[in-house]
Amino acid sequence: MKYINCGNMRSGLEALYFLDNALTDPSEEYLRIITKEESETDLRYLIDNGSGDTLYVIFTEDIVLIKGFAHESSLSQFAKEKFDRSIIEKIYEGVDEKYRKLFADREIDETTFFIWYDGKFHQNKLADDDGSNWMIGYICETYEDFKEFVSDYYEMDFDEKLLEKLYTDGELSENKLSQLIGG
Repeated sequence: MKYINCGNMRSGLEALYFLDNALTDPSEEYLRIITKEESETDLRYLIDNGSGDTLYVIFTEDIVLIKGFAHESSLSQFAKEKFDRSIIEKIYEGVDEKYRKLFADREIDETTFFIWYDGKFHQNKLADDDGSNWMIGYICETYEDFKEFVSDYYEMDFDEKLLEKLYTDGELSENKLSQLIGG
């Protein structure tokens, strides 16, 4: 399936997924920062930082959806005395229902920002502190951003040529991967 292209977003997410798979022991799944799921209609990445914040990036044939939940955002309805669904509705205003249905009800409730790209970017920004500025930082759109993020996150120094190859190609051979992670 051909997915809509949105800059280097997919390359950075795929490289992060590949590296996280290599560096996360299967017995410690709870430490995984990114998961990936592909269906007949979409490719989705879920970033969960383990602190209550999540970022979904879904690629389809004609749109890219970016849904984030920053638990400390003033838009988080879970921190409110009374859940206000109208805030959530405003965030999703203008989004076709078929795309909203790609998320479970609980996932919709866990939204502090939503961005969609259908050839241009759209967002109903309701507050400056919706969490999008720092949550989008997980999507490394340049090799330099990717290198900085993974070096800090995994607290490792990587062979730069191999890391750049991973970022560009989204994967490495077992031999090259072993060299990259010092195995």
